[in-house]
Amino acid sequence: MSSIREIHSSGVNPATPRPLRVLELYCGIGGCRAALPGGSEVVAAMDINEAALEVYRWNYPHTTLPVNLDFISASDLHSWNADLWWLSPPCQPFTVRGLRRDTEDSRTRSFLRLIDCLSQAPPTYLALENVPGFRGSQTHSLLRSALDELGYAVQEVVLCPTELGVPNRRQRLYLVAGLEPLGPMLQPPQEHRPLGAYLDPEPSSDLWIDEELNDKYGQALSVVDAQEVTAVASCFTSAYGRSPVRSGSYLRTASGLRRFSPMEILRLLGFPPDFRLPPTLSRQVAWRLVGNSLSVPAVRYVLSAIPELAGSGSTYSR
Repeated sequence: MSSIREIHSSGVNPATPRPLRVLELYCGIGGCRAALPGGSEVVAAMDINEAALEVYRWNYPHTTLPVNLDFISASDLHSWNADLWWLSPPCQPFTVRGLRRDTEDSRTRSFLRLIDCLSQAPPTYLALENVPGFRGSQTHSLLRSALDELGYAVQEVVLCPTELGVPNRRQRLYLVAGLEPLGPMLQPPQEHRPLGAYLDPEPSSDLWIDEELNDKYGQALSVVDAQEVTAVASCFTSAYGRSPVRSGSYLRTASGLRRFSPMEILRLLGFPPDFRLPPTLSRQVAWRLVGNSLSVPAVRYVLSAIPELAGSGSTYSR
């Protein structure tokens, strides 16, 4: 991991006030960065997925590093002098659709490595997002044991964006831990914004699909009506555009049935209006990346338990 140290400059004057320093691990396209309020600074964003890092760089100027976290060391992590570690590790070992192999799944290896590093380089705060099935897993137990041994205060919540007024189901488990006292998570707003507010004004013509798909899969296909005020889209996954069922909703409009565009899904995830995808990115790759991303309002809600982020993080971008 010498390349990390070559890029990083750790000179900090402890007498100089500085923003809360955030290290994004499994950063993806930048969902945590989009949720962070003012008064915080991303010191580095790491992911093994080069396409995700390309999107991140397209939108944010922070240091991004293609890193296999299976082999990261505690000294590498400590060298960033981060106050908060954000973690969004692979969810496949814990999903209902997967085999739920937990610690036996090779995709859990990097997260287990980070748990091992905690005792040598504990940040002041740690926050995590994963599927609800993560709770109660052996990996979850190992994390909680490590946090308890180090004296972290821990809050956990299972949260869906629909509870924050967003018409998109994406229930996830969130955990925030602190060596300093945590505050209450901010009360979310109750206002519901209709699905139509998130749609492209002129959707691409190749998003439309044959009605035979609906006939073939029947009730297994999630279809929402663009004109329905209370319509709620189902959870979009990385399989959207490839798997017809259980990967996201289809939209029924006056012109027929179509898929959601990647930009529409990004709006439902709460990314800011100026967030963009590189023009060279294929739609299939874009669907995969946004399906693996985060609900920005939900992350902002959870991070509001950290006192340094609570004041300026009280608004919910939708």
